[in-house]
Amino acid sequence: MKKNLLNCLLASVFLLAGCATTTLYDPEVSNTGIRNTHTVSAEELKNIAYEAIDNAMTSPRFQEFLAKYKAEMQNEAARPVLKLTQAINETDDPDLNLGQLTDLLNDALLNRGIVDVTMAEGTELAASIGGSRNVAYDPNFNQATVAKQGTLIAARLVMRPKVISNITRDGSTKNVVRTFKVEMADINTGMVIWSFTRQMGFVKSRGVFGK
Repeated sequence: MKKNLLNCLLASVFLLAGCATTTLYDPEVSNTGIRNTHTVSAEELKNIAYEAIDNAMTSPRFQEFLAKYKAEMQNEAARPVLKLTQAINETDDPDLNLGQLTDLLNDALLNRGIVDVTMAEGTELAASIGGSRNVAYDPNFNQATVAKQGTLIAARLVMRPKVISNITRDGSTKNVVRTFKVEMADINTGMVIWSFTRQMGFVKSRGVFGK
């Protein structure tokens, strides 16, 4: 009897394992809705990045800054230069790489065409520009084509994204809330001209064999 029961259990395991499938989808247009209590999902990052930039570029205070900047430059087509800092991880996942959030924000900013994003300032970005300009010391390069001193354009705006995570538990139920914060400031004055906060949360109940 025990042997038959064991065989039935093993057969069930193999049957379930054989039902595994792989489904392709386009992350640009589709969401799976799958959430993880331990780390931030790519879908969360994508949604926040696009929503944040849409909010920033239509913000009344940013529009006011933009009008003053164009008047200051005496050019209606002028675009302020923005420095995007690396996203800060303040979640409970120390291994979380928020490079995707930074890249998504960068792409969204460029696609809107309202500001220019500099790679000459900011962590992990300055080295690539500096290294490219070092060809001035290499006689193999035509020096007439090498970038000259004083040609880099300093940023007028700075944008700083970060993510915070909070978890509360009640018995077998876990509540996870992630707070996404993005701020933009005028470097000349140090004043914050736009701030965006969005919270995304979900509740997960542990099953009999779950964690």
